[in-house]
Amino acid sequence: MYAERETILDKELHKEKIKAAAALKSLQEKLEEEFRMEIERKESEAEMELNKLKDLAKAELLAAITREKASQIEKLLEANLNINALCMAFYARSEEARQSHSVHKLALGALALEDALSKGLPIQKEIEALKTYMDGVDKDSLLGLVMASLPEDTLENGTDTILQLNHKFDGLKGTLRHFSLLPPGGGGILAHSLAYIASVLKVKEGDSSGDGIESVINRVESLLADGKLLEAAETLENGLKGSQAAEVVGDWVRQARNRAITEQALTLLQSYATSVSHT
Repeated sequence: MYAERETILDKELHKEKIKAAAALKSLQEKLEEEFRMEIERKESEAEMELNKLKDLAKAELLAAITREKASQIEKLLEANLNINALCMAFYARSEEARQSHSVHKLALGALALEDALSKGLPIQKEIEALKTYMDGVDKDSLLGLVMASLPEDTLENGTDTILQLNHKFDGLKGTLRHFSLLPPGGGGILAHSLAYIASVLKVKEGDSSGDGIESVINRVESLLADGKLLEAAETLENGLKGSQAAEVVGDWVRQARNRAITEQALTLLQSYATSVSHT
């Protein structure tokens, strides 16, 4: 029954992922097209305005030919100042459009990172793209340091999803109870057999305030339910420190920490993209 539920959930999750990916792609294409057209329109308007002022400056210069030399020089300087001011305004608008485009790309990059992270996929490509977008917004941003500090394993191989972490922890419970019942030094085959039988028969404790294995398991489950992955990893690691069970949970603890670190980086990235889009 559990396998059937898991299969149904996997199918539904797969469908939702496909729908989300399609929606993301459609939104990205639409936003990029609208943004490109807006940039072209602004550049065209600025160029027309520049041409108008240039024509006006030329007309002023032609009229100044018939006037006194001092007046000619004065009008010529005035025309040059107008042209220079317009050029500076045009370049400022171009820089504003370029930075706005980078902010737009940064937001889309954050969506792509969130999508890859939700699927537990490698994120090397998404992070490299985000670094490029950040160069166009703020080269000295603290966000660049955060991106550079992401776990290498997560970049290259991805990390377990929340669902996978919960599933794996459920699978570890029996092993943790088994090791917690072994005598110091591990014992022999008989000790392992008795520990296994005891772990199967042991009634789960409802209290999470003690130091026993059931209390540790309860605390970790509670933290997982609240989405506190770092605290869950710390609690499990500290609760099993010095025991044989510590080696069993090493990979789970690493995966939980990697995901927590990456999720924190994603949250910071999304906040940054939102803040710069309103400045």
